Amino acid sequence: MEKQTDSQMTIIKLVRGITYVVYAFTLIAVISLTLAFFLLLFSANADTPFVKFIYQIAYDFGQPFRGIFPTRPVGETGYFSTTALFAIVMYLFFAAGINALIGYINLKMAKHQEELNKIESRQVKK
Repeated sequence: MEKQTDSQMTIIKLVRGITYVVYAFTLIAVISLTLAFFLLLFSANADTPFVKFIYQIAYDFGQPFRGIFPTRPVGETGYFSTTALFAIVMYLFFAAGINALIGYINLKMAKHQEELNKIESRQVKK
């Protein structure tokens, strides 16, 4: 029985690790989309390497939302990207869900570790 519970803890830890990777991916998406949103809004020079890099990353993360809303010009050269703003909100909702999942997994790990400690203490007393 002890091997089963140890393998269960390993599976929980693996799931937690995968969840953290997805959470980090989501945060990178939000950060890059937010940077791109403001760079577009303030009409940053698209020829600089940093701006090109941010635009490319944001384009990839924003692809599922492309075409839902039109881009609106702001001033002479700036653009208000409703698509990027919508993508940021959607990724933040997703991140909140992942954060709740991480909390749940950590709670499960703590309860399972407590059960393991009880089993271990019973075996030591015998």
